[in-house]
Amino acid sequence: MNTIIDPAATPEATTKHTLCGYAWGDVSSAFVRAIGAGDATRAQRWAAELVCSESGLGRLEALFLTTWASNINIAYPSAAAYLHTTIGSLREAWAKAAGDTRAIRNTPSVRTTVAEMCGLLLCAPKTPLPDLPSPADVYKEAELVRARVRTGGGSGDQIATRKIFVSGVDSADLRTIGNEFESSFRSRNRVVLLFWIAWWFTLDASAESPPCKERGVTHLPTKQRKSILWLLVAILKELANESQFLSVPDRGRVFELLELTWMKLGAKGRREVLTALTLCIQESFFKKNTLRLSDAAVIGPDAIRSAAIGIDSIYTSIAEEARRYIAERPHIAYLTPESVVQNKLLRSRDGKTDPKKSVATAEQKMALAFSLVR
Repeated sequence: MNTIIDPAATPEATTKHTLCGYAWGDVSSAFVRAIGAGDATRAQRWAAELVCSESGLGRLEALFLTTWASNINIAYPSAAAYLHTTIGSLREAWAKAAGDTRAIRNTPSVRTTVAEMCGLLLCAPKTPLPDLPSPADVYKEAELVRARVRTGGGSGDQIATRKIFVSGVDSADLRTIGNEFESSFRSRNRVVLLFWIAWWFTLDASAESPPCKERGVTHLPTKQRKSILWLLVAILKELANESQFLSVPDRGRVFELLELTWMKLGAKGRREVLTALTLCIQESFFKKNTLRLSDAAVIGPDAIRSAAIGIDSIYTSIAEEARRYIAERPHIAYLTPESVVQNKLLRSRDGKTDPKKSVATAEQKMALAFSLVR
């Protein structure tokens, strides 16, 4: 079947696929796996795919953060602070380009910034993030925990929770959860700590989530501003200050980064990032009481810069793949959105063509069916 393609047509991403036709979820998971495996070629390829795709740059912001959380976390906490600078640079470039994706993907500084952030994540030592208990586990233990707390077996008021909790506004249940969470944090009981983090998220997702003070940043929707997870974030900020987690500027950058990417992270991303952040702050809390000054990874700038060498060739290959993709997609009358372009071209080349009578032949329908299943 001969297909007429508009010469001015350019590949575009959609809500379902990237510039080259890959599903968004597949690209994201492939990127995370590549970073975890230290595969620089694939990591740079999928990061570039996101830069080239409409809405991909915003997705990449959150993906960088969740990749740090799931693959690195306590092994290199400072990477999260560096990421704040990276996102600031990318957003500045986006503003200068007036939101033009083509301009963004052809800007050398953007390509270099993304490539170097990938290089940092690739060079950083890896620590897999532990799994949280499932909601089913939380519900199973809930009654036992409540019974223990009612009989005086609770942890009692903790410093950070007492400072943050607002009586008469925050639910009493949240005070109990905050105290139990903070107690397990201070006693370095990681198993119990993960359980209480899972409790926060299970309760937040429940239709019966308890009321609490609105603590979310103003740019978020009302429902998200009232999420009980912001009480957890507030407690973590207190613990981070107490443990002197990172430097004061970097500490602020990490929490600001969480606020900036909150909606883009989604429920799964927020769970991963807050879990990683809790564990990083806890590690800092106990290092403070030792003679070790630091055991953070030191990654040389040359190793990071080397990640950007030859990056333009990746973007060139993506452009070629995208052009092939748009050429191979089915342009069949009245069956795909591209049929509009095709009919316009037919009318321009043959004034007698009536778009109302432009229908797919049996051969065209068969070709479309084949393209959908292969």
